[in-house]
Amino acid sequence: MEKEKRILLFTHGIDIDGYGCAVLAKLVWGDKVDVVFADNNDLDDKFVHIWGQTHFKDHSQVFVTDHCPTYALCNMIDKKASLRKKMQVIDHHNTRIGKQDKFDWVKITDANAEGLKECGTSLFYQYLVQAGLLKKTETLDEFVDLTRLFDTWTWQASEKRDDAKMLDSFGAVLDKEKYIDYMVEKVKNNQTFKFNDNEKACLQNYMTVELPKKVDEYISKMQIVDFEGKKAGYVEILDKFKNYIGEKLKSLPLGEKLDFMLMPIQDRGTVSLRSIKEDCDVGAIAAKYGGGGHKAAASIPKWNFKKIEKQIVKEH
Repeated sequence: MEKEKRILLFTHGIDIDGYGCAVLAKLVWGDKVDVVFADNNDLDDKFVHIWGQTHFKDHSQVFVTDHCPTYALCNMIDKKASLRKKMQVIDHHNTRIGKQDKFDWVKITDANAEGLKECGTSLFYQYLVQAGLLKKTETLDEFVDLTRLFDTWTWQASEKRDDAKMLDSFGAVLDKEKYIDYMVEKVKNNQTFKFNDNEKACLQNYMTVELPKKVDEYISKMQIVDFEGKKAGYVEILDKFKNYIGEKLKSLPLGEKLDFMLMPIQDRGTVSLRSIKEDCDVGAIAAKYGGGGHKAAASIPKWNFKKIEKQIVKEH
């Protein structure tokens, strides 16, 4: 008997959007999906390693969500007919539009026809529903929308802002594997996607005690530097705090001196950029140094950043 084929998913391993794609995949395929978490700087390496080891013989489909291989790797994949027919890339990072999306198995969409910002989870949800693999539900709609709101930085202007922020906080509290398992069960068992009293208490403690203390500690260590003709707040941090430091600074007089945050991530191979001023496009800055992302949030590979780190003028 021929061995049953599995599904392979490469997705971001750094935030609730990448996690959300894994939640959807496990809802569809359960334990028949293999999930590989990757950063921007190591997606190609992880993909090529598995390709070289297995040629994806055990997998009938290979998805890449909230991510995209480099143009060079896409070009290599496209020349391999047996691999190309298995591939589906679903991404929303607009720095890749006009490049990798020339391949018919790559879909990159940063906003829908009505101008609504999309994320990896929302696009993967649409794909799975349209393919008849997943049934739309009110619970799933809410989970996906909260993920989209936070990942696209549109949550602050939404009436769902509190729930969107709580969802992201859950990702920080639980970390990715526990978050994914927890959300799979929560979506399966709830008629509506709401946080219960126990969840709220856990998140309240994290948001009001643990998180502010750590964010203030990082801000106290921050230096103001000149980078790309702009003022940046420079500090090394753990990944799960990157979204909160910029938000805190926007409410402080110190934040008025900054255009964006420049944050080497201690537990990842990237340098995170977060805009402070709305007119500062950190995605464009990151693209100059082999990185990418959005106008408000982007990253640079740490190995590439080291080449230009000496150009930073630090103010003491």
